[in-house]
Amino acid sequence: MITKLGRENLEKEIKSLKKELERTYKQRNEAAAEGDLKENSAYIFMGERATVLSSQISEAEADLKESVIQSAPTHCDFISFGHKVSVFFEEDKREMIITLVGKNDARLKPDWISINSPIGEALLGKKKLDKVNVNGQSVVITNISIGEI
Repeated sequence: MITKLGRENLEKEIKSLKKELERTYKQRNEAAAEGDLKENSAYIFMGERATVLSSQISEAEADLKESVIQSAPTHCDFISFGHKVSVFFEEDKREMIITLVGKNDARLKPDWISINSPIGEALLGKKKLDKVNVNGQSVVITNISIGEI
């Protein structure tokens, strides 16, 4: 699952990674022209960088291929993707408001948290006033509303 904003961002990221990979290959070829590839640190570094970028592109393209744009939930009975959730950490008396989104949406907005994060996994399927354990802390769900995704 992904938001429309998350999908657009992922598409931009893939384009950016591909451009960076092209630049990396160009720099690697320029370094190769300097000779002795075994001792050429720039050539070796650019080769390793190309491998990392290719891996990132493959992962992002797989995420994009599998992603389905999810609309906002319509009910607030149980927490799911797209809900805005208020929680209270009993131990340190801290309140937090988060919106649960997919892994490629997380951090696109300050309060967006991945449903795959420890708190996201703990909250999914729960209802208002339920208590959950997040990293050893007791957390009470104080409110559930429809998030702006």
